[in-house]
Amino acid sequence: MSTNQTAHNNHYIPQFYLKNWSQDGISIFAYSLLVPDSRIPYWNRRKIKSTAVWDDFYTRNEGKKEIDDFEKWFDREFESPVKMVFDNILKGHNLDEDGSIKLSRFVGAQYLRTPARLNDLMARWRTEMPQIVEDVLQKASKQLEANPQIISNQPQISEEAKLLPIKVSVNKDMCQVKVDSLVGKGMYLFALKHLLTKTVSALEKHQWHVIHAIDGISFPTSDDPVICLNYNNEREYDFKGGWGKKNGNIIMPISPKLLLITQIGSNMSSKQLDYSEHWSNFFRKIIIEHAHRYVYAIEPQKGMLAINPRRVDAALFEREKGIIAGWHEEQMEAEAKLR
Repeated sequence: MSTNQTAHNNHYIPQFYLKNWSQDGISIFAYSLLVPDSRIPYWNRRKIKSTAVWDDFYTRNEGKKEIDDFEKWFDREFESPVKMVFDNILKGHNLDEDGSIKLSRFVGAQYLRTPARLNDLMARWRTEMPQIVEDVLQKASKQLEANPQIISNQPQISEEAKLLPIKVSVNKDMCQVKVDSLVGKGMYLFALKHLLTKTVSALEKHQWHVIHAIDGISFPTSDDPVICLNYNNEREYDFKGGWGKKNGNIIMPISPKLLLITQIGSNMSSKQLDYSEHWSNFFRKIIIEHAHRYVYAIEPQKGMLAINPRRVDAALFEREKGIIAGWHEEQMEAEAKLR
């Protein structure tokens, strides 16, 4: 493909990563958590190039031109640098400081770039944005009332900030400021760029441990493979942890036999976790529980219905399919109207 050609099939889980669960380098077993018909088999082979993909998930418009700068950015800054690190880990080599930093950046990007995270962020923004905008408007109106000349000062707008779908209108006579914003794709892309350039450095300090599964247990992965775990005991835990939550764990499977784990703010010991039947079973369980719509494995896994049963709902399946198909065009049209 020409480097000037826009990539529309955006893989939110990199293909090189999923190939670690492939027997032939082409396909992977997938368990869907949402199906339209109960007659669909629980496990199906899917081509890696055709799964964990959303057309135009990151594509955006710059003027009248459609660009895929985020897809290229992910590859250049996060995926390509970590491929050799993955290869070394899979070969049993130790992780050095440079490899650990590259790994941290990849994990941070992978955590944010999925539909599951989009849904989480959109729900939060819909709740929080009205109050945030109201607070900003009150401060701006007071400043404008005290000094009407500030409107003549045109601030420099960063390239990052230009991603935000926000329109600001000022009525100098009434000393009023109006803000119209759109909670959607532009805000999501802004968050990706901001978090992965301004705050990802916090992740680079983490010490990663490689955990091996015991014989007889195979780690799957999913369409939301980075798990931020708050753990009290095997019955009291949740997935509401974060990058900076002290003593929280960040976990990511990297092959059927290996996963990565770090504990935030402390130098954890991984000895009891490695080659442990108890912990291998627990990690397998939470990987399956944490999946958004798909669990992936090198071969069909047993006990799925007891851990994360699929939902049979034709109406919801078609609704989600329609949202995915029309999301890019609808978002670009809405942002164009706002601007």
